[in-house]
Amino acid sequence: MSITIKPEIDKPLPDDYDDEKATTFDKKVKVATTTAKVLVDGGADIPVSSQEKIEAEELFKAFTDPEVKTTPNSTINKALNTPATVQHLYAMLSDYDHQVVQEAVQLRRFITNKLIEDTGLTDPRHRLKALELLGKISDVGLFSEKTEVVIKNDDPEELQNQIKSKLFKILGHGYTVDADFEEVEKELGSIKHEDLDTPTDDD
Repeated sequence: MSITIKPEIDKPLPDDYDDEKATTFDKKVKVATTTAKVLVDGGADIPVSSQEKIEAEELFKAFTDPEVKTTPNSTINKALNTPATVQHLYAMLSDYDHQVVQEAVQLRRFITNKLIEDTGLTDPRHRLKALELLGKISDVGLFSEKTEVVIKNDDPEELQNQIKSKLFKILGHGYTVDADFEEVEKELGSIKHEDLDTPTDDD
């Protein structure tokens, strides 16, 4: 089955055209599994051997364990360049992501139900706290804390006056600087005013 590739013309051109290569383990896994997703969506069916399944499981453990810092080596690079291993790894990560989402939904539902139960407590402090936490749930948004940012735009003339005032302070008032100088007349001779007004042949 052929794969149809449609170029996207709404993407900005890169600053340079050097090859973009993933250097970290996480990025290499994401690039490899994204490629596997394109192949799977295009109908590719690559048979996976038992050895490739073992390699995929090892990659899966290293990728999903937050306490393990894995660095790419020749063995990992070889496994990530094996289509069957990557395809199996992609399938495992897809199931893992689905389970994480499902667990998050179940935990959210459990907490919400528990808070609803606590609204019936006899202690008013616990009851009000449960109501407050229920109100802060994003779906309700009753007691969500909001930060308001106010941007004050000054009048253009006032801004211009402020800039002039700062420049005036930086440049200072009109003042005279004493410096050594030489009279030009000693080098060029005196220049008469009528000499400046006399037309030449070039005029």
